[in-house]
Amino acid sequence: MSHADGNDRYAFGEEEAPSFDPLASFSFDDEEEEVAGVLAEGPYSPPNPDAVPEFQRNLVSFENGETAGERIEALFDQMPTMQRLLFAILDACDTPVATADLEARIQELKRHHHSVYEPLTLCSLLERAGAIVQTDAEGTLLAATEQEPLRVDVEGVEFWRPAPAPEVYWSLTDEGRAQRDSYRPLELIGACYAAEPQYADIFTTCLELCGREGGESLKALGDVIDDEPVLQSPKRYAMYFIDKLEHAGAVEWRGSWTITDAGREYLASLSDR
Repeated sequence: MSHADGNDRYAFGEEEAPSFDPLASFSFDDEEEEVAGVLAEGPYSPPNPDAVPEFQRNLVSFENGETAGERIEALFDQMPTMQRLLFAILDACDTPVATADLEARIQELKRHHHSVYEPLTLCSLLERAGAIVQTDAEGTLLAATEQEPLRVDVEGVEFWRPAPAPEVYWSLTDEGRAQRDSYRPLELIGACYAAEPQYADIFTTCLELCGREGGESLKALGDVIDDEPVLQSPKRYAMYFIDKLEHAGAVEWRGSWTITDAGREYLASLSDR
């Protein structure tokens, strides 16, 4: 009697053994429907807008803002470390300013604010957002300024020669001025005090030290305040307060931490209270 199991019948030719390909792909009846990817089909295809998450489609960005106000706000939000510089450019364009003068001003501001952006790149970003425009010295839009061609005479023959390109000035738009006016450092500094009243004396000490001639180093600031009892639990260091004051517009880096005009004004107001 044979003790062969059911598979033995293939060995005696009763049935043909089924073929098996280990590399064959498996298929399942309940396979999920393919979901469209963020990119359309093809390795070099543009993004597929239908596959972008809903919250991203509704997000206002510098590129898709419908109004100048939206684009300006998005630009500032996307460049948080450059906001002080962008506000300074807007302030410089309050009246028409020549390109060379504006570039020199921005370079001076960048001296202690390292950035890969060239001055005119920053101007171009603000222009695209609708915060500033190119004008002539009187503030007339450059695109609306007509340059009369020159009539010249060469050996008794008159002909026309294109007029030289006008000098480019930069001026604020209404939306740019609204953005500039929205910057209220005194309110921002006051908010630092209001948010953490237990550190009021620390903020004041930082302002006083940064108000010294030549400013103050972070180490010197730390030597004065880091051991204060109020900073031990939770532990806080000088940089915590300098960071908040810098974002509020009270201090800035000029080779050392230095008080700004707004910081000095706020510090003076404390003595009147």
